[in-house]
Amino acid sequence: MQTFLSEAIVLDAALISVLLAGWITWFGLRGLFWLLSAASRPTLNPSVQPIRVVASRGQESRRRAA
Repeated sequence: MQTFLSEAIVLDAALISVLLAGWITWFGLRGLFWLLSAASRPTLNPSVQPIRVVASRGQESRRRAA
């Protein structure tokens, strides 16, 4: 009886650990694929405009005056 009970506990612990590892892996891969799909999209919000870098012309006149 004790050997059956100890084997049942070992099998129960193994099943729980396998299910927990699968659950963690599933969450990790789901998050990874979500990040990859979000990175492939141009923008998440279509109303957001990209920032444009414009050269400042005021610095050139300051250099000449100095």
